[in-house]
Amino acid sequence: MIRRAYEALGISAARYRLSLPGPGGKYVADPEMWRRATALLTAVLDGSGLPYEAAEGEAAFYGPKIDVQIADGAGRESTLSTVQVDFHQPERFGLRYVGADGGAHRPVMIHRSVIGSVERAVAHLLDTHGGALPAWLAPVQVAVLPVTAAELPNAEDLARRCADLGLRAEVTGPEDGGLGARVRRVRLVPYQAVIGPAEAGGDHVALRLRDGRRIPSRPARDVLARIAALTGSHSTDLWSTTAPC
Repeated sequence: MIRRAYEALGISAARYRLSLPGPGGKYVADPEMWRRATALLTAVLDGSGLPYEAAEGEAAFYGPKIDVQIADGAGRESTLSTVQVDFHQPERFGLRYVGADGGAHRPVMIHRSVIGSVERAVAHLLDTHGGALPAWLAPVQVAVLPVTAAELPNAEDLARRCADLGLRAEVTGPEDGGLGARVRRVRLVPYQAVIGPAEAGGDHVALRLRDGRRIPSRPARDVLARIAALTGSHSTDLWSTTAPC
């Protein structure tokens, strides 16, 4: 789940860490519990084929952890995601459940944070993408740009159709400047739908992608369907020939 989330966010782990107890009295004194929990997490990491490093002194007081480390542009590390196995607290709380055999059993508690601190995640996304967030996450996904005031009604209609598909769209009209200036202003928006006289007459749009690609004029319905499919699948690809069109 963590790897899928990172793929959707367009970020990558700097390293995976098996966080183990270190010297000192801040850890639960139960060697067998630590052995079992560590063996479980080690088996998970080995079975996933992930390279990892063991680090003493980084465990929680109740058990070891898998920590997923990220790094910012300056190389500073922090933990964004974690998976922890906890045998201790179910014991302390006296937790039990009735198993299929009719007997009482002690559960194992798993502490899981796929994306931990929201503030840390947002900061890392901005640092990684420079504000050009993945299309499904972008505050504005489609910037609608009528070339002249005559196409403004068509642009407003396209924005309404975007909203009907769950897409976040804004119209940036000629009152905000020439087309070139407006394109530069919305350069971080994933999709820039330009509507000129030819497009307005045939319910088409000429699409500019944030990465510089230009999609020739095509039916607005097809363009919006493809954008909705890509954002709905949390894809980081701005345009795919395999998406519906």
